[in-house]
Amino acid sequence: MSDDEINNPHDKLFTTIFSDIKEAKSFFENYLPKNLIEKIDLDCLNLEKSHFVDEEYKKKESDLLYTAVLKTKKDEPVYLYILFEHQSSPDKWMRFRMLKYMCRIWDESFKNFSKQTKLIPILPIVFYQGTNKWNYSQAFSDLFDETGFKEVIPKFSHYLVDHSDIKDEQIKGEIKSQIALILMKAAFHGNIQNLFERLAQLFLEIEKTGGINYLRLFIIYLGTTQDKETVINFVNIMNDYSKNIGGNMLSAIEAFKQEGWQKGKQEGWQKGKQEGKQEGKQEGIINTAKNLLSMLVLTTEQIAKATGLTVDEVEKLKRGELNIPQFR
Repeated sequence: MSDDEINNPHDKLFTTIFSDIKEAKSFFENYLPKNLIEKIDLDCLNLEKSHFVDEEYKKKESDLLYTAVLKTKKDEPVYLYILFEHQSSPDKWMRFRMLKYMCRIWDESFKNFSKQTKLIPILPIVFYQGTNKWNYSQAFSDLFDETGFKEVIPKFSHYLVDHSDIKDEQIKGEIKSQIALILMKAAFHGNIQNLFERLAQLFLEIEKTGGINYLRLFIIYLGTTQDKETVINFVNIMNDYSKNIGGNMLSAIEAFKQEGWQKGKQEGWQKGKQEGKQEGKQEGIINTAKNLLSMLVLTTEQIAKATGLTVDEVEKLKRGELNIPQFR
């Protein structure tokens, strides 16, 4: 597991999912104005390797740059630049940073299109998931007071995809992007329990596309952004669907389904709850931690968060030094 998956889960999920051209194309088709998208040949969509976010904002923002062409002029390129804002509140100065990023894109464009005689159009898109609705203008010129110098003020507006108050049924797109949008929405807003069945059904669709690595990414994101009980409840839902799962999907989740949180809950926590014995609860937590360690999917810190053990106790468990009498 990489540090990015743990320390920057929003960035990792966003960049992984929308680096898939099929997912990106679906996102643009579903969330950008139709009169704009119908001018662009998205069948020619291509992901660029460059990123333009300032170093100081990399924990708050992620970006992806795509090229395409106009439908009416196949030799005329166009950029689509999406900036994912993964902080809880809207930022007044987003327009200013967006202008800086666009200038960097134009600088780089001369390397890729050395014969250009005009600047290439950029469609700047801010994708926002925060807890508060976006309440700032999207126009750069609105950052200025009325000074009488309108002719020297740059004029552009970024497009805004505001998911802060989107309804669950309004989430659209390809399978993996729907899952990602649901999980990111839940990370910022909670209330994921009522979406478990929809998520489970979408997870089943991943198997049809062979998305084994995506499943791991989603599970890690869920474990990183949600509490222990939420993950356990989702595993329970997945168990209900397990009879319909086969192939790569089954092998990818069988550790969770048969040996992970569920086993610890059934063998320990449930025993403690029914019999009222603290020893049973402790045994269940220890068993859960052991199973999670054996899966080699979660970090020590994530296992500690999921089980209630301390990091030191998980480390002792790895070394075989922790048993029930020692447990708090």
